[in-house]
Amino acid sequence: MKLSQIIEECKLKKIVFCSDDEIKNGYCGDLMSDVIAHAKTDSVWVTVQAHKNSIAVALIKEIRAIIFTNNVAISQELIDKAKEEDINLFSTENNSFQLCGLLYKLLEGSNHQD
Repeated sequence: MKLSQIIEECKLKKIVFCSDDEIKNGYCGDLMSDVIAHAKTDSVWVTVQAHKNSIAVALIKEIRAIIFTNNVAISQELIDKAKEEDINLFSTENNSFQLCGLLYKLLEGSNHQD
């Protein structure tokens, strides 16, 4: 599913939108070592960890987008680093549980239409 479809369906606020990637997976987690160990490539990552190290984790795992839940504050430093590394950033007022439910329906539905 294209990232633009996820943005629209989940009503995400665009912070950095640099590429309309094909998203195949999602992962939710706030512990970076867990994300490194378990997230798949071509994913969106749902988290509240809005700091520069999140970009490094996304790069390591080839995560295409990070979605910050609960309207967490996002620093200019984080935005600048995301732009520099071409990582899409979004935010939502939804909590992680709510957003993951929406994402699961979208991604599982699109994966089973083959």
